[in-house]
Formats: sequence, structure tokens, C-alpha cells
Amino acid sequence: MEKVIRAGNSSAVINSRGAELKSLVLGGRERMWEGDPAFWGKTSPVLFPAVGGLKNGKTIIDGIEYSMTKHGFARDHEFECEGSPLNSADTAAFTLCESSETLKMFPFRFSFTMRYRITEAKLEILYETANRSDVPMPYCIGAHPAFACPAFPGESFEDYRLVFQEKETVCSPVLDHRTRLFKSGGGVWLMKNSNECPLSYSLFDNDVLYFRNIASKNVSLLNKENKGIRISWDGFSSLGVWTPAGMKAKFVCIEPWCGCDDFDDCTGNFRDKPEIQTCLPGASKYYVLTIEAV
Repeated sequence: MEKVIRAGNSSAVINSRGAELKSLVLGGRERMWEGDPAFWGKTSPVLFPAVGGLKNGKTIIDGIEYSMTKHGFARDHEFECEGSPLNSADTAAFTLCESSETLKMFPFRFSFTMRYRITEAKLEILYETANRSDVPMPYCIGAHPAFACPAFPGESFEDYRLVFQEKETVCSPVLDHRTRLFKSGGGVWLMKNSNECPLSYSLFDNDVLYFRNIASKNVSLLNKENKGIRISWDGFSSLGVWTPAGMKAKFVCIEPWCGCDDFDDCTGNFRDKPEIQTCLPGASKYYVLTIEAV
């Protein structure tokens, strides 16, 4: 099922499967990737309760081994579209709870809600994780929106750059293509005391770029005329940036994360993962993602 929310000449389309954002029109212009399956059939999957891949597709939670798919299972499940007043002309809310299927991968009772609100200028997404179990619940969480790049006729991918709120120094770990794990040694320098990262397809020869524990709380995707979008976040600690290697696809994903792919020297214990989040029994935690035109 798809839900459309509107405000003026801006609109968003959200599919209840994965609560996935399928279209975002701001200022009368589509901002999202079209989702061509020849390149990548997704547009904005949610990453929960894992970000990236697990070593051998498995992890240990409180002494028991579980198998879990890359980026967790939330993106592949049907969310319940909540009724009024959480849904209105400009808002929509979607919730996923545990099931017999999820408990085989993730042994916790939970609710995970995504609330979308649009104005003429921006889209705000609020993520809420709630622990309905009687023990602390570890999890990772991330966004994965894919934005059209280039966004205007006559442009190229290389006409764009990422402009961060703060000056950053970032060395991204390298993802091993064979194991799909981050290598624990070395890396690729992306920025050195700079707030700009020019885009090129060659940057992604080793797959995703991982901006770990950055100070910035927003980044703008801008063309040569300084037009584009700004992505802001609260609660997320790092950023992934991705387009498929060697395909010259016309999109780039800008992904606030708490979590990442496993490293090759990881313990295999889920609670030891980098940037792991913990929600206490009966508690909730919140994260915000905002997308606006600039």
C-alpha cells in the first residue's frame, strides 16, 4: 500500500512495505532516485536492526547464534499504516512489531515506528525504537535514501560535491569485495580538515564510503550552482555514502547511520558492534532525518 502526503507543491509517497520513501517532490521537483532495478531497485530502505552485513551472515546475541540478512529485516517487512490522527494530509506513520519470523533473527519484542511529515520546504522523518522485552535491546539503525544525481539536465555526476556542516577529517575503511567486511587496517582518505568532498564514480570502486563519528549534523549535495538538497540528522553518529561501483548510476545514497558493516576482526558478538545502540526495557529512543531543498 502506498500513502501520499502533500503540502503545497511538495509531496512524498511512502510504501508500507519497509515504510520506504518512494518519491519526494520539493519545490515542484522530484528529488529521489527512480528505482531502476537495472542498477538498484530500492529508493530509501530503512536499516534495522542491523546496518550493513554481518560476518558470515551471523551474529551472537546473549550467547546464541542468529542469522540475519544484510541491513536487517525491517526493509523487507510490511509495516502497519497507523490511523488518524497520526495520518493526515501532510503526515503518515508506519509501525513494525516483532513476529515469529523476526524472533528467529532478533530475539526481542519491539516496536519500530517511522513518522513522516512534509511541509512545502522539507520532509522530516522521525524514527522511534521501543523495547518491549525485559532485557536491554541492542540494535543498529540507519537511513538509506537515494537522491537523483545529477538532478538537472546537462549535468554529470562529477559536477556534484558533498558540503558538510563542519570541517571533517575522514579515512574510510575499505570493504573487502570477497568477504563483504570492512578491513581493519588502512583506508581511503576522503577529507582532511575540510568540509567538502567532491564526488566521482571512482570514489566508489571499493563500495561504500564510511564517514565515522563525524561532528557534522548535516550535509548538502550541491551542483556547481550550489543547488541541491540538504540532509540533516539528529541521533545518528556516522554517515554512509554509496552508489554502485562501476555502474555510473544516476544517484547517490546519503545515509545517516548508527552502525556499519562488520570488520574482519570483529568478535561476532552483536552487542560489541561499532556504534551499537541499546534501548532499556520499556524505554524508547528517537532519531530524526530531515531533507530540504537548497
